[in-house]
Amino acid sequence: MRWLTAGAFVVAMAWGQVEGVRSGVMFDAPRRAVRVIEGVAGAAHLGAEVLGGVEAAWVSPSGKAAVVRGSGGWALVRGLGSERVEERSLERDVEQAAWSARGRYVAVAGGGAIEVWDVEGQERVALVDAGEGREAASVAVSDEGELAVAWFDGEETALEAWRLGNWQELARVKGRGVAGVLGSRLALAGESEVVLVEGDQEKWRAAMDGRGAPMGVALTDDEVVAAYLGALAIWLAEGGEARVLDLETGADRLERLGGGEGFLLRARGREGEEIWVAVRRGGDWKAYFVPAGE
Repeated sequence: MRWLTAGAFVVAMAWGQVEGVRSGVMFDAPRRAVRVIEGVAGAAHLGAEVLGGVEAAWVSPSGKAAVVRGSGGWALVRGLGSERVEERSLERDVEQAAWSARGRYVAVAGGGAIEVWDVEGQERVALVDAGEGREAASVAVSDEGELAVAWFDGEETALEAWRLGNWQELARVKGRGVAGVLGSRLALAGESEVVLVEGDQEKWRAAMDGRGAPMGVALTDDEVVAAYLGALAIWLAEGGEARVLDLETGADRLERLGGGEGFLLRARGREGEEIWVAVRRGGDWKAYFVPAGE
């Protein structure tokens, strides 16, 4: 094992030093580390650390970068899994972060502003004032660097895209909602319905009753996936009725699994809590428990 120091963080292991099948990486709060998920979903467990000294983190879908907080504050770290890790300090406290589907861009929100960073160039490409009295219920960013925000006003949520220096409203739903984006398609999931927007036009709107506020929404090449406390709901990109997968445990997020396939549904905040992921197998989505490996 080779240990390197990257600012306030400890790079514990390169990918080449991790043996066997890996199905991703994720932040593990009790260990204060980004760790490898060893094995395939259904027979996987948390394993070796690749970045230590981490108090909080959002890991890129590529698994090669992360927005992390250490003793020195917040930073954008790239090169995870390699022996050359680079760190770029962020100027603000991060309340939430969202990666583009392929990990090129990340949007970070906090301190009354939202920033978009180009991870490859390690440069900020957008800085937007959130505006007084506006709550960003969730943020999303495309692989082209376009920012989208779900703004909640206490009664309903508006989906807006930041285009040419202005906000453009694209859709609204009742209650608290969350946003997701892939290419020119944007999704807004609310407490009672889900909307798909393509370009500037609403493509379809579907009811989703009795599940409460969504934990997250994401798009794949052919589906829209929304996570609720006790279920996953999946629509084809063309619309139609939702397929619902009831979960054995409550989801608290829907994040692309770093360096793997599928989504992280639940992470542990302390020892004894459970980790769950969702993976598509043979056209069907399934949820799997991931032991902490301790």
